[in-house]
Amino acid sequence: LTLKASNSFIASALVCQGVIPCSSISPSVAVMVDALEFYRITHLQNPHFLMQAYAKTLCDLHGVEYHCYLSRQLTIAFDLYLQVHRSVDAFIAEHACPSCTYTLVDEEHLIFKLLYAMDGNDSLKQILWQTLGVDDEDIQSSELPTTQQVRGDQHLPHNYVNSWGNGRQEEPNTTIGTNDMVRAENLCVGQWKNMDDEKTKRMWGVYDKTGIFIAVCHHGFSLVIADMVQSRELAKYLLAVVSKLLDTFGSDLGGGYDIRCQFKMTLANSLLGSHARSLNYTSVIGAFHGHAHKQLCQLNHLAMYVPGLGLEDLETCKHTFSKSNALASTMHYASIFHRQQDITCYFKHNDDYEVYANLCTYFALNCTKVYSN
Repeated sequence: LTLKASNSFIASALVCQGVIPCSSISPSVAVMVDALEFYRITHLQNPHFLMQAYAKTLCDLHGVEYHCYLSRQLTIAFDLYLQVHRSVDAFIAEHACPSCTYTLVDEEHLIFKLLYAMDGNDSLKQILWQTLGVDDEDIQSSELPTTQQVRGDQHLPHNYVNSWGNGRQEEPNTTIGTNDMVRAENLCVGQWKNMDDEKTKRMWGVYDKTGIFIAVCHHGFSLVIADMVQSRELAKYLLAVVSKLLDTFGSDLGGGYDIRCQFKMTLANSLLGSHARSLNYTSVIGAFHGHAHKQLCQLNHLAMYVPGLGLEDLETCKHTFSKSNALASTMHYASIFHRQQDITCYFKHNDDYEVYANLCTYFALNCTKVYSN
């Protein structure tokens, strides 16, 4: 490789030549961009194809003996390549879905500017790293700290999610009311017992990350992702996601959630409640979960009875999770950084090459349903 006089650093000069160095100070090994891009696409199509297998494949092709340090060098170069890739092709939430976020001149105003579904999924867990001899009650991970971060605004920071914990879930000078008032507002109170803390506390203690909480527009594009940390599906994840979407997209949003009746009271009595009401936010029950709610609750809030939803069932998260579950086996023992990086890259690739490519089919099927009815 020939270095130009205009190159200030060796690492940047190598990148300009089409190779990614394995060290930023005095690199002696570099990997071609084409080889890293090939692995990126292959890994996204088959998450079980990991870096060690790729390193062994390259060794076999070149007829050399495999050593463990080779896969480590490839991993370092690949992380740097993905960082460059994200800086060039950054995720912008305001333009995540072309159908939802792009407005035409003189376009007819709809009841809902954007429809989305949100739900939690516990397949993408991460085992809690602990040192032998440490008390079992210590729930802090012993993983070595790192300065590596996945940049972008799609994955919500843990500190931002925690800011919507118990301290901000109840608005000052606001009382939830008596039991009779609560039952009048939440017709299905007492229905949800499968996520009792006492039943799940022991299971959650094994994991540091217990899954993800995601918001997906009704076309299938991912909008916001939050990690569920050492807990079940808590209200702070919902409040953090709704707050982020309201700040990003503004008024007239419709959000589908399986226990909407309970979340409505949480949202109304939180610090976000007045802001959500001013922006005309509407919470709806997804069509699939209607059987778990009482009849009057279904008539008021089920997707098929809410004006403006049409044929939308707001169960898009189920379709999304059916594909993302393929990542599960590679997440359990990954580092915090690599787990978040793999999840972010997967959903970006899924939006670009799966969801976007199938938009025409989505519209054609919906038109067929409309005309057939």
